Amino acid sequence: MAEAGEFRLVADPSFAHKAVEAVLNARGWRTKRWTTSKGNQRGGRAFDKNSLWYLLTNITYAGKLKYKQEVHAGEHEAIIDAELWQQVQSKLQQNGRTGGAMVRNKFGAILKGLIHCVPCGCKMSPTHATRNRTKRYRYYVCISAQKKGWQSCPSRSIPAGEIEGFVVDQIKGIGRDPELVAETVRQTRAQADERIAEIDAEERRLMRELAGHQRDLRKLIEELGPTSAGGVATGLQADIQERVQTTERRLSELATERQRLQRDLIDERDAARALKTFDPIWETLSPREQARLLQLLIERIDYDGREGTISITFRPSGIKTLTDRKPREDAA
Repeated sequence: MAEAGEFRLVADPSFAHKAVEAVLNARGWRTKRWTTSKGNQRGGRAFDKNSLWYLLTNITYAGKLKYKQEVHAGEHEAIIDAELWQQVQSKLQQNGRTGGAMVRNKFGAILKGLIHCVPCGCKMSPTHATRNRTKRYRYYVCISAQKKGWQSCPSRSIPAGEIEGFVVDQIKGIGRDPELVAETVRQTRAQADERIAEIDAEERRLMRELAGHQRDLRKLIEELGPTSAGGVATGLQADIQERVQTTERRLSELATERQRLQRDLIDERDAARALKTFDPIWETLSPREQARLLQLLIERIDYDGREGTISITFRPSGIKTLTDRKPREDAA
């Protein structure tokens, strides 16, 4: 287990792979591939959170077509019935309100989804063992070690209470040390700047793709005639409009993310004040609320069993969440 002196702040990116994404990618399934009007190949990528969301919310598969903000009945056949489609949309909305998998975290693994095994480059999953049907021992275990064997990973597992207590103590300690506050602010600002640069680059690429999709759509409508513009879709027309919708949605997400990053950056004085509130707030929260607060505050936690070190990466806007938080505000 790492000592307090081994605590480090790093600025590594975080990639959250959900269970469904893992299954799809393990089967070798990929996103739709297509060829642009200039002959360039697009799509065919592994599923991630965004592409999975687009797949599940794409109204084209329900036999309809969305043009700007209007939804029309399409001429193409639906591949999913209306009742099942609505059930999926309701479930997605419910998970967005309640926290989804977080509400199923009944054994209080407050670092669920945050801990990564450095040697294996994968996440560590919460688990538990019981003795005499009364005593429960909680752990975080390397997912790769679970699949390939414990001898394949030097991190393997770590007692949940030990690492949870260490992480919480480190967060509390930052607020008492001006140098750590300054370093935390510096690194979160660097993370934000790096992410904004990535957003700018992705936006430029998406704008070029969107212009190409719109040209293809206008050309197709001209070839099919004016009757096709009122929502009557051929398979190709629906396919192009799906790409337009996907690209526009992603652009909107990027714009929102940039605004949040720029809005939530704080200086050292505000950071110190916010971090000092962590201790009194923490003691008032239930395990579920504690887990949610850590998800807002922390980007990822890297555990290296070879060196016995733990690295905590804060979200660029994470510390700002403490300034507006009130105790018990998320109580169920």
